[in-house]
Amino acid sequence: MRIRRSNSLVRSLAVAILLAVAPLLTLAQTPAATIKTYSLGKGAGGASWIATGDVNGDGLLDLVTSNESTSNISVLLGDGKGDFAPAQVFPTGSQPRSIALADFNRDGKLDVVTANFGSGTISVLFGNGDGTFQAPQDFPAGIQTQSVVVGDLNKDGIPDIVVASVQSENVDAFLSNGDGTFQPPIEFVFNNGYAGMTQIALGDMNRDGILDVVGIYGYGQGFQVWLGKGDGSFHLWSNPLSYGTIAYPHGLALGDFTGNGHRDVALGMYTNNLVGVSVNQGGGNFSPPLGSQALPATILLAAADLNNDGKLDAISTGLTSATLDVALGQGNGYFEPVVRYKTGTPPTAAVVGNFNHNKTPDIAFTTSSTVGVILR
Repeated sequence: MRIRRSNSLVRSLAVAILLAVAPLLTLAQTPAATIKTYSLGKGAGGASWIATGDVNGDGLLDLVTSNESTSNISVLLGDGKGDFAPAQVFPTGSQPRSIALADFNRDGKLDVVTANFGSGTISVLFGNGDGTFQAPQDFPAGIQTQSVVVGDLNKDGIPDIVVASVQSENVDAFLSNGDGTFQPPIEFVFNNGYAGMTQIALGDMNRDGILDVVGIYGYGQGFQVWLGKGDGSFHLWSNPLSYGTIAYPHGLALGDFTGNGHRDVALGMYTNNLVGVSVNQGGGNFSPPLGSQALPATILLAAADLNNDGKLDAISTGLTSATLDVALGQGNGYFEPVVRYKTGTPPTAAVVGNFNHNKTPDIAFTTSSTVGVILR
């Protein structure tokens, strides 16, 4: 598939990005923290994504991973004190690359949906409410399905599914009927002429109370924003913000990083070794990213307020780095010097939750063969 890029746009953005980069950040001293490591379970490996939620109804956060190499998920039940039970493993479609949790059939029990790269499907596994899951129900979604997110697209109080595929120039929205079944997918095209989405996220980008879709497209060429119409369909809002080979965005998070009341777009800027924040200026306009120094071949894993100061912070890594970096947000789109945690092998995904019921959020992450938990 041919990927189009404007040379003049690349040159102008290169200048803008260089001007927007903050001074080189130094490494802050790593604070005292407990890091615990868990097996993915028998027959599980190649963890690619992680999600958290209460899957057994005890009011405590649990962890669920998608395991691309072995086509299954691992479920680790939390005890509320920062420890997790040995993983239970359940099958999915072929090569699940990402995972999300929601109650799709309104029985009060969390279910799982995975985006299956190998089979071009999504798998929905309905929860039994005790941490176990039923056999997967598969739905066709695209070619090399990669990223899945959940949210109420049509404001009926029922979570729906949005999925993107690498080799398809479309994203599919599956509206839930609330009984465990789904309507035929609503398809919309992301910037025809570029390769498909590598990652998507949901958020209200124009403050109309309706969820919108933000996606990194063209194998990391840039991102687009599509506004939700409130019925599960979408229309293009932003012009494609393209970085070409300058930044190669890898990793996506939405939130108000600048305090302007709008949701901004945070990216791992792979070839620039930066975490960048593209400021939402309203009207579908986004700034070139404000860059803060990060590990080489930067991958943004997650964003959350980790120190309870009301400012979003960034969790990132590097492609071959066996560390996880936490950078506290300044509230202006830039980040403080990083705090670095050693993970043994390179992390593939991360999620934030309070796993030990203290006052500080914790971080759970996956590597190819383990789940790690950083208790803070």
